[in-house]
Amino acid sequence: MTVAGRAYAPVAPRDDAMRSFYPVGNAFERALASLRHEDVRTFAWKLASALGYRRIVRLERLLDEPIPEATPTLPVKAELLGADQIGDYVAARPEANRDEIANRLASGRRCFVLRHQGRIASVCWATTMSCPSPYLRRDVILAVGDVYFTDAWTDPALRGRALAHALCLEQLRHFRDLGFRRALRGTVPENPSALRAHAKSGFRPTALLVSLRIGRWQRDFDRAWTGR
Repeated sequence: MTVAGRAYAPVAPRDDAMRSFYPVGNAFERALASLRHEDVRTFAWKLASALGYRRIVRLERLLDEPIPEATPTLPVKAELLGADQIGDYVAARPEANRDEIANRLASGRRCFVLRHQGRIASVCWATTMSCPSPYLRRDVILAVGDVYFTDAWTDPALRGRALAHALCLEQLRHFRDLGFRRALRGTVPENPSALRAHAKSGFRPTALLVSLRIGRWQRDFDRAWTGR
């Protein structure tokens, strides 16, 4: 297993001033926060999300393409989260539900983590099976040979240090070595910093996945990515 025990030496931190603001909270709270920090267009899309129109950009990366080495700016160690380490996960992400994390692991999902000074600093889940997207309220369908990266998180105090990038590259190597063909992930198009970060790992946008819900009625549709 390529991630077990892999350690990184730190390099000088990068200038993080260009990272865009992306708030937390429910969709309506995110929209209001965006109005204070970003432009009206971003606010409009996040408000639309609160009202039932949601979309994510699907990004993909072929695993037979070269995978570069990572250069995090802190000493970290990469590993897979074990069922006996759920307490460490909840300590890092107090909002997480212990039983839900245990169920994810038991179902075959894999949680990749980076540890800094023994504590979990960055995480990203991966699944090789079709799975629900709570944001879109629909399933993400995977083909044979696909792996889907989801629920990425980095300690807010350690963001801007290339930890998520390093962890993503570990995931790519892991699944390449297992014979998988393609990695997929998604992000909202209103998060340009995420799109840039995923591009550094070789991901490219290929489609826009959309859901429209009014009351109990919902329509799902996909279209090719055109840049907006």
